[in-house]
Amino acid sequence: MKLFRVCLILILSMCFACNVGQKRLPVPEKKLIEILTDAHYAEAALQEVYGNQKDSLKKIYYQEIFQLHQVSEEEMTKSMDILRKDPVRLDKIYQAILENLKG
Repeated sequence: MKLFRVCLILILSMCFACNVGQKRLPVPEKKLIEILTDAHYAEAALQEVYGNQKDSLKKIYYQEIFQLHQVSEEEMTKSMDILRKDPVRLDKIYQAILENLKG
């Protein structure tokens, strides 16, 4: 019984330690995954568009994505800045995006 308590405390400590360094994202991870999945589709749609037309369409697509998901560009920028400093967390999010794209 004492060994069980020690193991439980160690496991809980490790779980807590993993989350301590993570900053809270302005956009929740689940929503961020949905937004970035949509952004990948938008980028794919722009592959054959060039010049000013591409810039204009890209701006429209991203405005629509932000509006659809009810987030601001600033919230997305802040979220991505936080994630760039946490590559493990960013990789986890991109794995979820890849799963969405497969599905």
